Amino acid sequence: MNISISILKKDEISDFILLITEVYDEYVAIDYSEKGNITFKKYIEYDAILERMNKGNLFVTAKNGAQNHIALFFVKKEYQGRGIGRMLFEYSLNKIEEQYPSIKTISVNSSPYAERIYYNLGFNKVMEMQEKNGIKYIPMEFEIEPRAAIHSEP
Repeated sequence: MNISISILKKDEISDFILLITEVYDEYVAIDYSEKGNITFKKYIEYDAILERMNKGNLFVTAKNGAQNHIALFFVKKEYQGRGIGRMLFEYSLNKIEEQYPSIKTISVNSSPYAERIYYNLGFNKVMEMQEKNGIKYIPMEFEIEPRAAIHSEP
């Protein structure tokens, strides 16, 4: 498996949305109300993603060859459990450290399904499950430490 990680390009947004929708429908949608599913689908519409890209939001993808396999930590079923999410997170963390060194905490609103995944990446729950506009989420945070401290021997 030859995985490459890169910043999402505008001409990849449609494939990005298809992948998110496929994985969301299989794993996440069941935990949300109809209102929550509608809210999420609006959040991943083409124009909404394009607007966030134009405002400087970082969208990272992992690809096996030319096919898009990962978006927003949505990993296709057949690629799950292979460390791709961790590679995606590490790449994003490096970009954040390079471009925004003053950022010390990364927050995420995890779906109930992904809570364990984020925990395994080093995130900690900061509040109990919340619900807004039909979207259930667990607020979690990751404390950025100097990279040397993360990888150094005791």
